[in-house]
Amino acid sequence: MKVKIIQGKIFPTSPFDFSKSMNFMNMFAPSNGEQILNEQSFTKAVYIKDQTLGFKLTDQGTVEKPALSYTFFSDKTITDDIKSELLDRIKFYLSLDDDLKPFYSHGLDDNAFKSVINKLYGLHQVKFLTPFEGAGWAVLSQRISMKAAHTIKERFTRSVGDKITIEGVDYWTFPSADQIQDLGLEKLISILKNSRKSEYLFNVSESFAEVDEDFLRKAPIEEVKNWLLNIKGIGEWSAHLELIRGLGRMDELSGSDRMLIKCAEKVYGSKITELDLKKIEEGYEDYKGYWEYYLRTVC
Repeated sequence: MKVKIIQGKIFPTSPFDFSKSMNFMNMFAPSNGEQILNEQSFTKAVYIKDQTLGFKLTDQGTVEKPALSYTFFSDKTITDDIKSELLDRIKFYLSLDDDLKPFYSHGLDDNAFKSVINKLYGLHQVKFLTPFEGAGWAVLSQRISMKAAHTIKERFTRSVGDKITIEGVDYWTFPSADQIQDLGLEKLISILKNSRKSEYLFNVSESFAEVDEDFLRKAPIEEVKNWLLNIKGIGEWSAHLELIRGLGRMDELSGSDRMLIKCAEKVYGSKITELDLKKIEEGYEDYKGYWEYYLRTVC
């Protein structure tokens, strides 16, 4: 079947450095190998409304006047509705509408953090492609190494997800919550070979199949966090990961986080306590989540 193609352009909020986004993708272990990265473009696949689509984004602007050209691929007709949903998914995934200027205004007054901003200038947060993928990764990666979790995720994706072939390369999609519900728990256990993770992932899929993503993105953060914590298999760590990396809720704070403290000590050059960390974070007001994101990225 001939692959159908549509093309167009996206204009991210400046400053935006596409190369920084691709650098982050290249080092982000949970999605390693799930996209093809070239010097100025990347190609990836996603599952939207029972349709598998590929998308290729190419840098065609500058950091201060950013522009991305896109090419969408599908074996089915790409309707206006599907096109609109995919554009929204991409903008959300790469945080293209985030305005970093207020964050930089705070950060450039922070002498220790100034060098971090200079190094990562133009980096918008790269999330998981879908909120459900973020929550799924939180479950799959519990109590095991990153490498082992990625192996399980890859096996799961290729067993349950869909694929699209673009220019001879197969691109796989992380399964949707509905696909896992249709699969059933017993089959899921046979694939993951871990009863507990399977039960948790099935619980998560059941909840995500019923929730409106608009609620997850826009409802008061405490409501969303409580909703997550009410899912069996989602604890404090998993909820935080989902809020930040799955939903881009950058006002969520880590609380006690030894790795973040170590990263802060590398930048600020002295012993950092949890109280010190909170004081610095509070200075960034609504952008404290971006402060954490930059700190972890440079670390």
